[in-house]
Amino acid sequence: MSDNPQKNVIFNAITVPLGDELTWRWDDKLSMLLTEFSWEKTERILIVLRQLFSEEWSHKNIKKSPKAIKAELGELTKLTKEQLIFTRPATVDTPAIALFWWPWGHGATYSIRIRILHTNYNDADLQQAQTGPITKFFQRFTSR
Repeated sequence: MSDNPQKNVIFNAITVPLGDELTWRWDDKLSMLLTEFSWEKTERILIVLRQLFSEEWSHKNIKKSPKAIKAELGELTKLTKEQLIFTRPATVDTPAIALFWWPWGHGATYSIRIRILHTNYNDADLQQAQTGPITKFFQRFTSR
């Protein structure tokens, strides 16, 4: 995996539940842990990911993600229809984590990349990000 033992402990919290049929390697270009696999494994892997991560972002809802996530991930938040980003906030034991689910164009191969986030978010950030513009307007108006 990576050359950092602390990172390996954090990554293992994700990779171990996904099973030993996936082969992981370090992607120096993006500084992320990477695996690639065939489409037959997607259903089982998605079930595990949805248990491990509290948030799932798609092209339909990524705009409602917390500002901290959008700011740190930048261009990576420009998702196609099939791409997903799973996130979970920091805990006492681990920093915030993002996982990128990317189907390849031909549909037979998928890749997953895992990244430790430098910023964090919490339930208040999630609620604020998902509040519509009209509600935000009235919240500002009534808080005066």
